[in-house]
Amino acid sequence: MSDLTQALDYITAQSFESLMVLTAVVIIFEIPRYFGLFLLALLTPRPPGRSLESTYKHKVSVILAGHNERDSVRRCIASMREQSRPPDEIVVFSDGSTDGMEKVLRELLEAGEIDRALWSDLRGGKSAGFNICQRMASGDILINIDCDCSLDRDAFRRIVEPFEDPAVGSVAGNIQVRNAGSGLIATMQAIEYMITIALGKQGALAIDQVICSSGGYSAFRKSALESVGGCDAGGGEDLDVTMRLRARGWKIGFRVDSVCYTDVPDTFAGLVRQRFRWERDAVRLRYRKHRFNLNPFDPRFRINEVLHHLEYLIFNILAAAIMPFYLIWLFATYGAFAFVILLGLQVVLVLIDFPVFLLAAWLTPHVKAFRLIPYMFGFSVFNGFVMRFVRLAAYADEWVFQSSFQDSYVPQKVHDIRSN
Repeated sequence: MSDLTQALDYITAQSFESLMVLTAVVIIFEIPRYFGLFLLALLTPRPPGRSLESTYKHKVSVILAGHNERDSVRRCIASMREQSRPPDEIVVFSDGSTDGMEKVLRELLEAGEIDRALWSDLRGGKSAGFNICQRMASGDILINIDCDCSLDRDAFRRIVEPFEDPAVGSVAGNIQVRNAGSGLIATMQAIEYMITIALGKQGALAIDQVICSSGGYSAFRKSALESVGGCDAGGGEDLDVTMRLRARGWKIGFRVDSVCYTDVPDTFAGLVRQRFRWERDAVRLRYRKHRFNLNPFDPRFRINEVLHHLEYLIFNILAAAIMPFYLIWLFATYGAFAFVILLGLQVVLVLIDFPVFLLAAWLTPHVKAFRLIPYMFGFSVFNGFVMRFVRLAAYADEWVFQSSFQDSYVPQKVHDIRSN
């Protein structure tokens, strides 16, 4: 008898009460979140297409702020020029680059490929670069994109359309993985991005819970940015500015059909560094800087903002914190047979993940998603166990040591200013 058959036989032989105990982690932390998103995304109508001419009511400026992006910025700008709705203005800032990016910007400026360029010998970080570009840009809609990204041909047209609603302050784009074939780590992230961004944000849109207009690709109404003073210094600037826009009453949209492609870390060490930075910033921003959202006595308190903070607390932080105790209990109770039980639970997770992934693939038809299907079983291990422990380590590091204030991704002088 194979281990998989043995695992399934054991699980199906359990009483209802025993089965609930064995699968508690899956029932509490996996099914509500992913099936909830599945149903919301399924019931959310696809955004209606508007005429191309309607997008020309706005002046659209693209802003790029990068550090040492000499080899990427040309490709990114070429991708913009191929858009069905090309930008009216392209503004680029080289943030303390040492790789010759300034020279490339001079060449692009002379060739008429970009409209404005600025460079600085001092590195100020992503927030400073974003704010400089925002002030230089003359458009009323600003599309912010990383220098190393590429785009579907209709990406700009689709991300501009929601701004027909004057209450919309920002629209998040659908960021997907470009280098999925570069290795197993990148492939796992490709599945993750399909589920958490394409499906997750589409579901969140249905209940007004789009919380982050990613710094990798998103669009902003310039007047909305000005109403909150642009980006604050420090990491996690995209999450921070989105939450501040929501606090001022601006709507945050999402366009699943506005697809941007980026390269993700293809080594486990690189992935861990990235996720430590993301999760530490999320904890700092949610439960330190924006903790007023959880205080019903604060005049800025809004119940709609409580929901996403609680969702993150339960399904990210608490789910990660409980996992070690669950595994200790499982092995203490069942010994070596715990491996067989975990194998059976992986089958359950795959049965959950598979329809969720298929819906995400349907929502993003341009992405070559079906080549990822053979990796779905491994993804349940990657996402349910490996990345959960990575997140747990990041949360503990931030709660105890406040390490987001020492992250090298942000220049030290910025950390010094923030701490004063």
